[in-house]
Amino acid sequence: MRDLQEISQALLKARRIAIISHENPEGDAIGSSLGAYFGLSALGKEVALFNPDPVPSYLAFLPGSERIRAELGPDRAFDLYLVLDCGDRNRVGGLSEDLGGPLINIDHHKSNGGFGDLNWVDEKASSTGEMIYHLLYERMALPLTEEAAINLYTAILTDTGSFRFPNTTPESLRISASLLKMGVAPEQIASHLYEERSLGQLQVLGEVLSHLELEEGGRIACGLITQEMLRRGQISLEETEGFVNYPRSLRGVEVAAMFKEAGPGEYRVSLRSKGAVDVGRVASAFLGGGHHNAAGCTLLGDLSEVKQRMLGEIRRWMKD
Repeated sequence: MRDLQEISQALLKARRIAIISHENPEGDAIGSSLGAYFGLSALGKEVALFNPDPVPSYLAFLPGSERIRAELGPDRAFDLYLVLDCGDRNRVGGLSEDLGGPLINIDHHKSNGGFGDLNWVDEKASSTGEMIYHLLYERMALPLTEEAAINLYTAILTDTGSFRFPNTTPESLRISASLLKMGVAPEQIASHLYEERSLGQLQVLGEVLSHLELEEGGRIACGLITQEMLRRGQISLEETEGFVNYPRSLRGVEVAAMFKEAGPGEYRVSLRSKGAVDVGRVASAFLGGGHHNAAGCTLLGDLSEVKQRMLGEIRRWMKD
């Protein structure tokens, strides 16, 4: 592919590279960034990592995660900006104003319109981590370290819903198998991601589940996480990552929506589906993003208004 050839040449030519991923990062954003970092650093490149938001605590185990910074700083003389897993340039938050040099856009969101000087958008890929593996470690044949393998495996695992979502493909499983051969311990990664809850997290989860609301005859499940609940549990909003999967697992539920109070009149909404509803399209109606089965967005307003707007959009995409 011509685009991949040009991207490979640009990466080889650049001396200083900035790697940036989207705000409110999850496993693919952080894992693909760090997977690229280790490969490009092995070439002798000066590579810096940035994200407008902190690395979530459940991803702090990833090798290299402590290297990610929130600001580009006064010295922005990068030869190249590598933006990963961002469906839109604005998803890098305030960092978007500082991207002054040539920009490579690598992503798998179908909403990505190609905002880079060079673009590789593959909506058939399970994750951006899968794409980074193909580009750097197969096409460019960079040395694959155990650190890079752990990050890329985490990227694929999380974006496929632990290999449960329809974006789990023979290719994603082939690459995951190759990463396991590098010493990745799947049980350790699963433990970090899913089996290290605090007592406060479980208490808040219990409160959320005890107040679930069902709509459309049980086809939609809605949960609510308030700032007061977080204070009682002494946890942060980021520590509720994955809570939306519990209402999604209810028998008969096609779409789960978790409304998270981020501040006064501000709600982050996590969406999950297991049927025909494309929650990526639902989220895009509110300038959010994601995929068919997992997406998110932020809505402003009081809770009742926010819920009605979201439910109206979900119903619009539901089939009778």
